Amino acid sequence: MSALAFEFSLSADRLLLHIDGQNFEISKGLSHIAAQSLKQQHLNALAIEHAIDVIEQMLEQLHLDYAVQRIGVSHDLVLKQIFHLFFQDQHKIDRLMLEHAFNEFIERTEYYVRKVDTDQLSIFLYFIFIREMMHHLNVIDIEYIETS
Repeated sequence: MSALAFEFSLSADRLLLHIDGQNFEISKGLSHIAAQSLKQQHLNALAIEHAIDVIEQMLEQLHLDYAVQRIGVSHDLVLKQIFHLFFQDQHKIDRLMLEHAFNEFIERTEYYVRKVDTDQLSIFLYFIFIREMMHHLNVIDIEYIETS
């Protein structure tokens, strides 16, 4: 069985997915995740756990079949920043690469937080989002595609 490609975008105020000819929109985005998880613009283990919970709730609203393997594709510039920060500017990652980078992020959160400006903490919330999306939507690869 081949994997099903789908497009996704996570902005400040919404999550959009285009899967198998259907559009899904959740009117919650990075701002909602931040408001529910970050206290005083501080990212720590507790904030990460809260972000995971919020993201899981968002993804569970989609009611998608987990049995279908998927490949996520996005044009989001935040994804490009994540690929730069964690994956040496690659344009495509798989689950194993993501889990390795995520575990490194968890072990060295303060190091990574210092690499970005305080107002860019949403990069890490997006990173947590793609990790949870891989788990909850059975995504095997995520690819960043430049827009022309």
